[in-house]
Amino acid sequence: MSDTTISGTASVSSNGASPQPTKAQIHEAAQKFEALMLRQMLAQARKVDFGNSLFDQKATENFRDMQDSKMADTMAQRGTLGFARMIEAQLARQTGAGNGE
Repeated sequence: MSDTTISGTASVSSNGASPQPTKAQIHEAAQKFEALMLRQMLAQARKVDFGNSLFDQKATENFRDMQDSKMADTMAQRGTLGFARMIEAQLARQTGAGNGE
């Protein structure tokens, strides 16, 4: 049995052992997870309706969704809340990815 590539980044060895993620993969996954959490938090905060509809409601909603998504990505990249840093540390401990990689 040959190596099989999964999602273009990790491969399963012929002995069936699961792949060890690299430190960079863990960092990226933790950042993406923090961004996802931030998007959800911002979406919930936006559900409050003050009844002010000066502009087209659907267009405003689409713009705010894009704005929130960009803000969540930026906040996660900068480590604003530190969720990614904590997730990354925990995953590195569990997988041993922080050992010289």
